[in-house]
Order: sequence, then C-alpha cells, then structure tokens
Amino acid sequence: MPTKFLYLLVSGPEDVYLEQAYISASSCARHNPDASLTLLTDKLTAEGWLRESPLSGPFRALFKEIKVVDLDASLPAMQRSRLLKTGMREYVEGDFLFIDADTVVARSLADIDAFDAPLAACPDLHATFREHPHRRATVNMCKRLGFDATLTRNYFNSGVMLVRDTPENHAFFKAWQQNYLHGFAAGIKPDQPSLAQTDAQCAFPIRELPGEWNCQVQNGVRYLRDAYILHYMVTNQSSGQEDKLYVLNSKDLLLRVRKEGLAPVEDILGNPLRGYAPSVRVFAGEDLHFFQTRRYKWMRSKFSQEGFSLLEWLLKVKDHLLKRV
Repeated sequence: MPTKFLYLLVSGPEDVYLEQAYISASSCARHNPDASLTLLTDKLTAEGWLRESPLSGPFRALFKEIKVVDLDASLPAMQRSRLLKTGMREYVEGDFLFIDADTVVARSLADIDAFDAPLAACPDLHATFREHPHRRATVNMCKRLGFDATLTRNYFNSGVMLVRDTPENHAFFKAWQQNYLHGFAAGIKPDQPSLAQTDAQCAFPIRELPGEWNCQVQNGVRYLRDAYILHYMVTNQSSGQEDKLYVLNSKDLLLRVRKEGLAPVEDILGNPLRGYAPSVRVFAGEDLHFFQTRRYKWMRSKFSQEGFSLLEWLLKVKDHLLKRV
C-alpha cells in the first residue's frame, strides 16, 4: 500500500487529543496491518505529553515514522495544530491520506491507492455549499478573508484529505498556510475557510472524495453502511446536546482510555456503529437549518423532559380546540 496514513498531534495533559488519535490510529492499524502510519507533531508535544502520557508507549508504537517540527512554543495549541495541517505537504514525503484524530477507521483503506486524483476531500456535512446548514456564517467568515464564497459549489471538510506528492500540491499547501495565517490574524480560527479560498485561487483542484471516506456521523447516514472512516466530532454545535450523538465525544470516556487503554472502546473498534447513541432520530431539509437558529437554541435550553411547560400546555389546548390529535 504506497499511500501513507498521516495523523497530526498537538496535545497536552489538559486535552484529550492524544487519546482521540490513539483510538483512531489503533483502528487504522487494526484494519490495515501492512500500512505505513506517520505521525506529524510539534517539538513542544514531542518533548512533553508525547513522552509523559500513560499511553505514550503503545501510541508511539503504532507509527512507522514520527516527524517533529520545531514550531514557536509560545503560539496557542490550536494555531500550532493548524500550522502543521496547512504545512503537512512540506513536512511529509510521498502520497498520504490525512486522517483527523476524531475519527474511527471502519475497514481496510487499501482502495485509496486506486483513487485517481492528486488532491481530494469530502464536502463538509455532505452538502453542497448552497445547501450547507452554516452557509451564511461561512460566507461571512470568507468575506473577512477577502474571498467571495457565494459561487463555491463544494465547501470541503479538511478532516480527511488525499494528498499526492506533486509540485501543484506543494504550491497549494504553501498558499493555504499563507491564507490561514492571514485569516487567523483577522480572528478566523478554523482552517476550512482558508482552504476554500485556496481552492478557488488555484482554479478548484480539489476533487470530491466519496462520502464513505469521511462519513460525518451527524449528516452522513447514507454513507454509513460502506463507510471507510467515521468522523464523529461535532463542530458548530447548536444546542450542546450533540455530544450525546456519538459516545467518543465524551471527555470522560476518553479520560478512561488514558488510564485503561483501549478496553473501554473495544466494542467501538470492533464495530464503529456501536458508538452511536441507542436512540437517534434522523432530520433533513429545512429542519437542519432550523436547528442552527437562535430560536431553536433558546427553546432547547428551556426544555426539560420531566418539567412542566406552559407553552407546551397552551399548544396542546390549541390542538385540542382545533380537533387535532
């Protein structure tokens, strides 16, 4: 399998990124025993938590190659992580499939070698940009970058990316890092707006990976059966309740992994669908947009399953008077 599998890590004892990466890389190695796993990290992490963590030994053993980059230790961890991500094409040799730490690999990834594209990713939330639930906020962020995103068809998720070792990709990543730094200076912390900007500047070289390669658990139901990688972390949370959708969003569980190893998540490693909550309802269309509104956030904050709601009672009376069941 010539394509490497690449993970990034900037972590310390105050977060659970190493634990997430340990679970994901373990699932990757389990389904791809002959594959080459590479870890890209910064010097502060390599000389600190990567040595001191209780998981240090088994985690490091998963990787054939560990690349350490000397970044400014005074920078915030988020910025150091994004500098590694936007610079990964310069730091790692050969073709690679980048895999975010907040994922679980569900099966062999050998098919990626046959995918005919130098640069590829999945659309964010498995939606065209016109239908994206966070379209308005994203357009506004891109405007702050000096980029008009309204004509963009695909707004790509950077959590799984196929990156071939080509001169064009080296140039692309240099531009992405420059755009990211410009955006960070303007207060834009995510890396995806600058990725979209770079894609447009370079005449849209990013090809679309099938959704199975980055099945985002909140929106990727149609890809679940054949998913290669499940991407469970929910960002842009609308109510604070999405952490109940997938069990690995629980910090308490990840802290158990820190102490006990993989034992608490063996069920999920065997079948990633077991990570879903026992009771889940699927929503689509306008409902997705409703859940991003302030109206929903306010109502959700007031909701109690056992508590009495005057509004609910009044609506029930209204339905009764109108002969609705």
